[in-house]
Amino acid sequence: MTPTSSQQTYTDLLIQYQPKPIKTEQEYNRALTAVEGMMSGELTEAETALFELLVLLIENYEERHYSMGEPKPVATLESLMHEFDV
Repeated sequence: MTPTSSQQTYTDLLIQYQPKPIKTEQEYNRALTAVEGMMSGELTEAETALFELLVLLIENYEERHYSMGEPKPVATLESLMHEFDV
């Protein structure tokens, strides 16, 4: 996604990006690239709405394809103990 102009409306941004559920790795990478590009500056209200939508789509894809499950308390404690040399 190319940097957006502050005059673009939410509809303009939707037409430009055409967000939809992410089904492939290529679509996932495209959405990540768009979100990363939007993180580098001030966003308009319309850009913020698109950003939030893209983040939801990315999170949904990651949950389905890269789910790590719920952490177990013992594993969390062991990780913290290792991190702090306890």
